Amino acid sequence: MYMVNFTVYSLLLLVITIELFAFVYIFEHVMCIYIYEQVPFVMTPKITQKLLVKEIQKHYSKAKLICEIGSGYGIMARFIAKKTGAKVIALENMPISAFFSKVADLFQKNSKTIKCNAFDYLDKTKQTFDIGIAYLSPHDSNKLLKYKNKIKTLITLDFAIDNMTPTQIINVGHGYTYYNHKPYPHKIYIYKLQ
Repeated sequence: MYMVNFTVYSLLLLVITIELFAFVYIFEHVMCIYIYEQVPFVMTPKITQKLLVKEIQKHYSKAKLICEIGSGYGIMARFIAKKTGAKVIALENMPISAFFSKVADLFQKNSKTIKCNAFDYLDKTKQTFDIGIAYLSPHDSNKLLKYKNKIKTLITLDFAIDNMTPTQIINVGHGYTYYNHKPYPHKIYIYKLQ
């Protein structure tokens, strides 16, 4: 009888957790679109994360400070920090995503989430980043060129920067991000800024 009750309570807790996460996810999407007027949170595919880490390990192994702009729940920031040993600053303006990311940072020493508007942070910081990684809309990705003096290598995911030729493009191989009803294949764009 005890095992049956434990199983029922465990399943109930799982269902409540999933529903709560779904509510938070939808709430943040609505905030992104209608309040912040930005692209909602998009989960970076695991294959993209692995290819990105492989690229950093191969060509940017001396990178000590990486900035992830628009980090969401910080999954990719923590993955990169763990696999490369670099310190990763994750910038996220959505309060719930930033909160969960900060809690998860407690278990990953090289990752630090800052709840802020990434562009405001980059305007004010005196830090120079070896790599900046952004999964933003095409319009917002173009804004990053303003920070050429603070980011040595810029990596954008799925969206190329207008009027700038990347030094390298890595085709992830499958999948799309939809923006303005148009599919953009999963790709990694690398730009040398310094």
